[in-house]
Amino acid sequence: MTPFIHDYFLRAPSATDKTPPWVFEVPAFRALRERGRLSLDRPVTLLTGENGVGKSTLLEGIAVSCGFNDTGGPFGAQVGSRVNPLRHVATVRRSARAMDGYFLRAEAHFNIATEYGSSAPGAVDLHRMSHGESVMQVVQQAFHGNGLYLLDEPESGLSMIRQMALLAELHGVAQAGAQLIIATHSPVLLALPGAQIWEFTAEGELLRGLTVEETTAFRALRDFLADPQGIAEFMVEATDPD
Repeated sequence: MTPFIHDYFLRAPSATDKTPPWVFEVPAFRALRERGRLSLDRPVTLLTGENGVGKSTLLEGIAVSCGFNDTGGPFGAQVGSRVNPLRHVATVRRSARAMDGYFLRAEAHFNIATEYGSSAPGAVDLHRMSHGESVMQVVQQAFHGNGLYLLDEPESGLSMIRQMALLAELHGVAQAGAQLIIATHSPVLLALPGAQIWEFTAEGELLRGLTVEETTAFRALRDFLADPQGIAEFMVEATDPD
């Protein structure tokens, strides 16, 4: 099925003077500048990498360019803030497919739940649920096969078993025709069948086409599970100020 967006690309440089200087040092944006465009025409694209590489900033830039509020929520919601550090220098190339979908941000999910009140998807009050339960409620009730879904660290607040359940839900939505772009640290979500994995490095590299086993997140978890006591002792000693 035709994707909602084909790629995220650099604009003409005329407005870069409006962009905060720090943006040009963010590894994910350095990768974008080096290539000029990032193809997003796969049904599922997963963005991963260590804290600080710019996954969330990049995802937010894509969301704002598509017409979502930067705080998240459903497409078509009342216009709020659509600010992003990349807005003057990059944008998306959209298809003719009518836009619909949801931008789910773990850090702003509480505020979106407040805006919904008792009218959240499924006619419920998300504040009567735990964070993890409310995220699953939105995915199960609001996500469908004809939408673009941008998720920023949706695993936050979810147990390992719930992450597996979320993987199954997202796979079903993608199979039904949706397009998903997800920023995540979760080795579970990185195993989404058929997804293209991008890993951004602190040096500004973009590694594309990785298997889940090749990602840093998976390898770190594998090493920990192989020797949890040894890894724990090593990390405690390595961070001991004495």
